[in-house]
Amino acid sequence: MLKKLRWKFVFMIMVLLAAVLGTALAVQTASAARQYREETDRVLRWALDRGTAALDPFRPDTGGGFTRDDELYTLIPAFCAIVDRGGRTVLAISYNAAVDEGDVARAVAGALAAGTPSGELKDLGLRFLVESGSLRLNIAFASLDWERSAIRRQAATAALVLAAALAGFFAVSAALSRWLVRPVEESWKRQRQFVADASHELKTPLTVLLADADILLDHPGDTIENQRRWVEHLRGEGLRMKGLVEDLLYLARGDAAGLARPQGRADLSALCEDCVMSFEPVAFEAGLTLNSRIAPGLSAAGDGEELRRLCAILLDNACKYCEPGGTVTVTLERTERAVLTVHNTGEPIPAEAQPHLFERFYRADAARSRDAGGYGLGLSIAAAIVERHRGKIAVHSAPGEGTAFTVTLPLCSA
Repeated sequence: MLKKLRWKFVFMIMVLLAAVLGTALAVQTASAARQYREETDRVLRWALDRGTAALDPFRPDTGGGFTRDDELYTLIPAFCAIVDRGGRTVLAISYNAAVDEGDVARAVAGALAAGTPSGELKDLGLRFLVESGSLRLNIAFASLDWERSAIRRQAATAALVLAAALAGFFAVSAALSRWLVRPVEESWKRQRQFVADASHELKTPLTVLLADADILLDHPGDTIENQRRWVEHLRGEGLRMKGLVEDLLYLARGDAAGLARPQGRADLSALCEDCVMSFEPVAFEAGLTLNSRIAPGLSAAGDGEELRRLCAILLDNACKYCEPGGTVTVTLERTERAVLTVHNTGEPIPAEAQPHLFERFYRADAARSRDAGGYGLGLSIAAAIVERHRGKIAVHSAPGEGTAFTVTLPLCSA
């Protein structure tokens, strides 16, 4: 589908460019043809004046646009015929035109038969111009071969320019289409991977639910108390599946709603303190030390519940992956923005994994994530919350330094 989209894009560009460039070249060719015709008309007028001057030496020479009095030849083959009222050719003067009496007679007969003051004799390849006098007709003829040849050359040049330009545009548009479609392709791949991962994650609890249900069905006479273990399994897996579906729905709603900024005002200092307090039992049971340095009175524009969830995700992640007996530190400070940092000691995150931490269903250590009950959606949800609040989230992890997630959020104006 993406390949078809890319070639459709190339086709549309080529059609538009061909139409614009083809129109421009067609106009240029038509303009050149008009100039060639005007040049032929000038030669016809020049030939008429020369022919008339041959019979009337006292007539002023207008030159037809040519200023040299001794110019008898032209690059355009032409000739002039002086015809009396009876249609007999009295005089024929050639200007660089190889014609004989038969050629002159056929040309004169064609011009007289046309009955117009000017025109073309296509079968003879001539254009003519008639000047009527009281006793005679002066008819000038000019060859159309040069004009037709020039127009063909002009058209051929235009066609070559169009072909070369389209070939160049095709190469450029093909490369450009690949660049433009790449974000769509990456998004499509992420979506397909997201669907595959979601299906895989849902498959596990569904399998457990079905297995537990089969066990219960195999003992229809037992009481609920006797089967309490399997009922609790059913409930536990149901709750896990519910949490997964809620996370998926949150991400889906965020994708559908775009990045509309949440309205409201949240006391960032208070909600961070509440999160730290709620995680103190978790840290205690895990044998961790939980420290906090939270600047008072910091408020951020946005949804308080979403920001609370952001803080909880980072704290939960820090507690899960902190080394035994390690320390988790939460810091909230004011700079030009509010800066929330959640740091834990322990083994660093591999450098190659860090750019992918905020991708959906990504786990730097899949085994540990599953043992801890995670689906790999927490950090992607945290990144979505930060993005909706026009903030930034980053991770820094290095040997001997532990891991720190840093969130910067715009402060709420007083």
